[in-house]
Amino acid sequence: MSTVSPTSADRLATPVRDFMRPGVITVPDDPSLLDAKRAMVRHGVHAVLIVPASGGRPLGWMSHSGLLAWLERDMSSISAGHAVTEPPHYVEPDVGARDALEALATPGVTHLLVAPVAGGTPHGVVAPIDLVDLVTHA
Repeated sequence: MSTVSPTSADRLATPVRDFMRPGVITVPDDPSLLDAKRAMVRHGVHAVLIVPASGGRPLGWMSHSGLLAWLERDMSSISAGHAVTEPPHYVEPDVGARDALEALATPGVTHLLVAPVAGGTPHGVVAPIDLVDLVTHA
């Protein structure tokens, strides 16, 4: 008896909630870039979500590539909020992977926050590597 493996098209119908990374690494906007960089290294991620220290909607993503512009400056004296390079983009948990793929194919979009309502509390995050893993996972 042989089993049929799912096709890429089948896998792209998977709801985002089934393959997102649960939780989101956040950093308040007032600590230094150096502190935010340390959080990225400590958690093994390539981006952190910068949030207002006073609460409210996320400001956006600070990525490892976004830190390159600050290398010749004293990163301990610049707040993390200055290094936001991408606004937050949202996708609902029930949306299919194909919709996430289309959103991530948009120039300037590298991460999607998964939340029932845009601007709401994120349940997780989807990055391009998550889609690659979904489609190529044996």
